Amino acid sequence: MPSLDLPVLPKPRVPKRYVVAGLVYLGILCQYSMRRNLDVAIVAMVNTTSEDQLDTSGADPPVKPEFDWSQTMIGVLFGCFYWGYILTKLLGGYLSYRFSPVRVLEGSVFIGSIIHIIQPPAARLSVGTFIFTIFLQGCSEGMTMPSAFSVLGAWSQHAEKSRLSSVVFAGQYIGMAIGTAATGAITNKLGWAGSFYIFGLLGVTWGIIADLFIRELSLEIAPENPEDDSFLGDDTDSHSVSAKTRPPPKVRPPVPWKRLLTSPPVYSIVLCQVCLKVATHLMLIYAPLYYVHSFHIDANLTGILVGLPPLISGVCMPLSGILADSRYGRQTRSTTVVRKALTTVGFLGLAACYILLAISTSLGMSLASFCAAGAFVAVSMGGGFNVNPLDLSPSFAGLIGGISTSCSHLAGSIWVVIVGVLTKHKTNHEWSLVFTVVACLLVAAAIIYLVFGSGEEQPWSRGEPDKKTLTFASPQGPPDMKNGFTRATLTVQGHVEEDYTVHDDFTRSSDEEELPLSEEDGKVKRFDGR
Repeated sequence: MPSLDLPVLPKPRVPKRYVVAGLVYLGILCQYSMRRNLDVAIVAMVNTTSEDQLDTSGADPPVKPEFDWSQTMIGVLFGCFYWGYILTKLLGGYLSYRFSPVRVLEGSVFIGSIIHIIQPPAARLSVGTFIFTIFLQGCSEGMTMPSAFSVLGAWSQHAEKSRLSSVVFAGQYIGMAIGTAATGAITNKLGWAGSFYIFGLLGVTWGIIADLFIRELSLEIAPENPEDDSFLGDDTDSHSVSAKTRPPPKVRPPVPWKRLLTSPPVYSIVLCQVCLKVATHLMLIYAPLYYVHSFHIDANLTGILVGLPPLISGVCMPLSGILADSRYGRQTRSTTVVRKALTTVGFLGLAACYILLAISTSLGMSLASFCAAGAFVAVSMGGGFNVNPLDLSPSFAGLIGGISTSCSHLAGSIWVVIVGVLTKHKTNHEWSLVFTVVACLLVAAAIIYLVFGSGEEQPWSRGEPDKKTLTFASPQGPPDMKNGFTRATLTVQGHVEEDYTVHDDFTRSSDEEELPLSEEDGKVKRFDGR
């Protein structure tokens, strides 16, 4: 019987950058789902009965909670995470620039997960021990986002920068949604400590799997040029290339700290991060307490309601990135226009939602306002200012991200304490004041970003000075065209492509007349008038 020669189908070629983006996405998702545990579990850990509820309810007093912490202490618990978080933000950006950013991110999530597991016994031991473990977890997880920016700057191609980064950073909000909804259900079934153990183990599991992928697929070092596709199974994998044949590590230029820290576009990103962090803290951290204080709902329903806005943000954020990279976005308009348009729409829409929350008197209106706020957060982050560090400097995106998130979480850590003080009586009037203040901050940030924001790569990112010198040759003293040339410099502004220095050594023939030269009005002229 004759044999049939079946055609051999080509194996699918998967770009390595997609594998790296998938690992970063899952790591961010695990980490942000852990952060929601305390925000929701605190409802079951402490007394959440408001003064209004005590005045209007004739029911029996609630069961005594496990911890007798005041509203101010709850603000301290929420804030101490960010006190540690901001200490390692800049460090994470620097380590990611000097070493493998994928490894920095892996260690950040893995260590934070282990600390997360030991927090329930620490809380039962003493409130001081609990605060210390939350602080350590913040120190560990502070390096995650700067390293994620560095990974994207090294691996993402220019044409898909917004899409890839928006999908990766959507893991923040998908993780928050999963963590919020699941924590409410787990707290009802297993108690408040159950969510800490479950999500901590998920983070540890991700760390082990990520380590296997990084080692087996050689994902530690990004390609020299992100525009060059690198696929799984290429001969650059660790199984086919020995250490001797691998290219030497790329020499990294020094960090232009002075010019980076004095760049107006960088400061506009920092301001946007600060104001958005203040706004999202209300949506994510204080929303469970807001719902309980204002509408007196239980922990399970609170987890579901609070999980909706971040879920909407996670779904809409990739859509914003796709819009920014589409032909209706950057292909027909400059990157600066796209970033400013999406950031402005997102911030002004978010401010309008918080004004509605300030005047809201019903659960339905509050929930609708929070859900709409989640969509506007996605608009501003998916294709707006959050992607901007990759535009200003792909090489130093991790440092810019570290600086901006450090400042935002410093402000956030102070803000959560302020909110705890402002809402100490747990009344609707106090919450209305908080929402109004945040709306005003968002409007101010949108205006400033419109003025100072930029979507173009900065000269200091390429190692270019702000002021360049244009060199040319001019005679000095008696005219001698053979060997009498000296250098003069002329300072010019902007980008200079060629080197205009005269290097040619030339001689004149013996019968050619040598005429003296003079400089008049910046031009070289002959004395004979020609």
